[in-house]
Amino acid sequence: MKTAAVLLLLALPLASHAEPPPGTHGQKAPVAEPMKRFQWRDEAAGYTFIAPPRWAGKVKAVPLSSAELAKSGATSGVKFAAGSKTLLVLLSADDGRAKAITDAGNRELSRHDGHIVAVHAAADAGDLALTDEELAQAVQWDGLPAGTAAR
Repeated sequence: MKTAAVLLLLALPLASHAEPPPGTHGQKAPVAEPMKRFQWRDEAAGYTFIAPPRWAGKVKAVPLSSAELAKSGATSGVKFAAGSKTLLVLLSADDGRAKAITDAGNRELSRHDGHIVAVHAAADAGDLALTDEELAQAVQWDGLPAGTAAR
């Protein structure tokens, strides 16, 4: 038994010089790709807006000014713009202000846990326009599983 153990220990240095399988060692890590996902977080309302990959690198989020928020009746909001063109506006507030937001011409998009998100989409957003299905899946509320839409 001792002889077998000694032979195994002597064979270990020889095995370490063996050639590694091709493609497993010495390859560089893949190059990092640019962000392929567009998302914007509203901490106050507790949701994340996730747009399709075609928005990544093309669309910017511009928070609404306090004057714009007061006019709309919302407590928080954001414009999504590509260059100088506004694609859509998201407004959020508590349930008590829901009527004020929808009366201003905005469409209710999602509602959860006492908060509402309404949307006003541009009519001529071109290839960056979101379909109704994309809009319905874009709002991800905190505490709900991914892909769950609350109404």
